[in-house]
Amino acid sequence: MTSAPVPFYLLCGSLGAGKTTLLMRLLEYWKEQGRRVGVLMNEAGEISIDGPRAGTIAEQVMNLAGGCVCCDTKEDLSWGIAQLVRDTGADILILECSGLADPAEVIDAVTDLYTARLATLERVIALLHPIASETSHSSQYVTTQAIRCADELILNKQDLYVPGHWEEFKSGIVKQNPYARLWETAHARIDPAALLAPIQTTRPATRTNVAFGAPRPSGSSQRADYHPIATTVRLPGPLNRERFLAWIKALPKELERAKGFFRFEHEPELQEFQYAPPGQATITPIMLLDEPDPAIVLIGRGFDREQCQAHLLACMTP
Repeated sequence: MTSAPVPFYLLCGSLGAGKTTLLMRLLEYWKEQGRRVGVLMNEAGEISIDGPRAGTIAEQVMNLAGGCVCCDTKEDLSWGIAQLVRDTGADILILECSGLADPAEVIDAVTDLYTARLATLERVIALLHPIASETSHSSQYVTTQAIRCADELILNKQDLYVPGHWEEFKSGIVKQNPYARLWETAHARIDPAALLAPIQTTRPATRTNVAFGAPRPSGSSQRADYHPIATTVRLPGPLNRERFLAWIKALPKELERAKGFFRFEHEPELQEFQYAPPGQATITPIMLLDEPDPAIVLIGRGFDREQCQAHLLACMTP
C-alpha cells in the first residue's frame, strides 16, 4: 500500500542569518510532538559542521556536503529523501540549505514527479538579516531568490539595529515578496507552533511578531497538490495536441517553470514536457520503465493559478 507523501520544509536564507539555530528550535518542537524528523543538511564545505548538532535530536540526518544542493548534489537530494522516508520512516523532512544554494532550484527538484511520490513541499522558510555579508554576486542572488520563494520571511537579529535602519530593511523585503508572512525576531526566537500552523489570510486579533502579506489565492485543490509557488495538475486522461500547443502559447509571463509527463490522444508515446523561460517549451517522446502518474507541475507566483489550471484541464479529450 502506498502511503501519503510526507511534508517537506525548506529552510533557506542569508549566510550567517541563524538558520541552524532555527532548525534546532524546530527539531525540539517536533520531538516533543512525537514526530520522526529526517534532516537534510547542505553545507558548502566538504564536511558537515552543523549536521552532528541536528543529529542529537532528529531521527536521522543526511549530509549533502561538498556543494550546493541546487546543482552539485541535486540528484543526491532526491536520493536522500527516498532514504529518509523508506529506510528511517521519517514523517517530516526538513532541508537546511547552504547560503549558496538557490532555493528555486531546490523547489524544482522536490516537485519532480518521482520525488513527489515521497514528499510534498509544505513550506519555504527564509531567514534573513540586514548585515551586508553577501559580498559576491552569487550570494546576493541566492538571498534574493530566498526572499522571492518564501512563504515565511523571518527577519532575524533585530536587536542589533536601530529602528530606522531596521524599518528600511523590512520595507525592502516586503517589496520583493508581498505574499509571505513577515516575522521579526532576535536570536531566531520564534514560536514553532505559530510558524508551522496553517497559514491564515486574516490578521490575528492579538498583536504578534508576524505581519500578514497580500491575500493568497483561494481554491478547492487538495493541499498535497498545491503550494503557493508550486501547483501539481493531475491529468486523468490524454491531451488534445492542438489545444495543448495553444495553451503553451498563452502561458503567463509570471510562470517560471513547468514540467511533466502525459500522452496525447491517439498517440501511444509518453511525452515529457519542459518549460523554463526565456527558452522555448519542449515536448519530447520518452520511454520510462517506471512511469509517474500523468501530471504537469506549474511553478511561479503572481499569475491566475486557477485559470491556468482550468485551461490546461480543458486540453483533455472529452
